[in-house]
Amino acid sequence: MSNFSAQIKINAPKEQVWAVLSDLGSIYKWNPGVSHSHSTSESSGGEGATRHCDIQTPLKGYLEERAFDWREGESFKIDIYDTNFPLKKNVVQFSLRADGSDTVVEVSPEYQLKFGALGAVMDRLAFNRQFRKGMTGLLTGLKYYVETGEEVANKVPSLASG
Repeated sequence: MSNFSAQIKINAPKEQVWAVLSDLGSIYKWNPGVSHSHSTSESSGGEGATRHCDIQTPLKGYLEERAFDWREGESFKIDIYDTNFPLKKNVVQFSLRADGSDTVVEVSPEYQLKFGALGAVMDRLAFNRQFRKGMTGLLTGLKYYVETGEEVANKVPSLASG
């Protein structure tokens, strides 16, 4: 299993950031790598909520995701349970903490590629670097969206390029 974490400070109260993060179906508004997303469950957030994401950068694909380990206002994990990417397992934890009047958001993916030893080599040579860029773009897009209220699509071209 591979893992890493990345974080960013957002100039907004924790409740405001949580409101954006916990609306799972609207991730396309702030994640520059997601061209479209929608909730696939009755609830848009909370334990067991699901969503579909179409990915645009750097490769086209899709993700079917489920939320679990939901701690209201604090953290949750996303399990990618179906995708056309070479992922055998992928769980991403989102955590928030107040830092004065700001909020620090941390993402911590833990993943394993398919293809055994070949997948491990692919991870070391390219996938991990691209995944880190994607998580950095996700956090930067979240910061931009929360602080400005503007969706990242067509607003911040440098984010979409990874």
